Amino acid sequence: MINMKAKLSFFKDKEDLNIKITNDRILNITGMVGSGKSTYADKYRKDKRYLVISLDCLYKGIDNDNMNEDTMKINEIILSKYPIQDNEHDYKKYYDIVCDYILKDKRKPVIEGQQIYRFMNPIDVRGRLIIKMTSVFHSWYRCLRRQTLQNLAKYKDGSITKKYMISNDWYWYKRRTMQIKYSKIMNNFIKNIKNI
Repeated sequence: MINMKAKLSFFKDKEDLNIKITNDRILNITGMVGSGKSTYADKYRKDKRYLVISLDCLYKGIDNDNMNEDTMKINEIILSKYPIQDNEHDYKKYYDIVCDYILKDKRKPVIEGQQIYRFMNPIDVRGRLIIKMTSVFHSWYRCLRRQTLQNLAKYKDGSITKKYMISNDWYWYKRRTMQIKYSKIMNNFIKNIKNI
């Protein structure tokens, strides 16, 4: 049973929530951008007994580091059924396609992504759910630090200019600061779990 006082904090990291939603053998990992979802999932990615799908790889392929052959196949299925991309309205359908695909595999399935709490209802999650309870501020800081270090490395190897590095850093600073509002969505998601 979920702690009735569970709530994402602005400054204090808390223990991850670990909730069994259904009996499906899927491990779902969600949390704010920068909360450590991918880092948590990395231990499974390195183990060949697991099939790990990053929801950031769906459609736009923005998580190229975690793109794999299975994600490409899932993308093909989704695109054939839903050629018009509408994450907010159709993500439950995409999630079901991912679940149907990975449950046919013999490997242990893991799904990770912020889309679970942003675009879905807890009752639609299949399997066990891990919610990363890294504080809003810590998540924001980690995300910006990661982006800044990536841009700095690209600048040092000559693949981007200093002007581009600064403008890109500023873009991400503004975007991630705006995304702090997602903490309200997360707390509503956690509140809705309590009602299941």
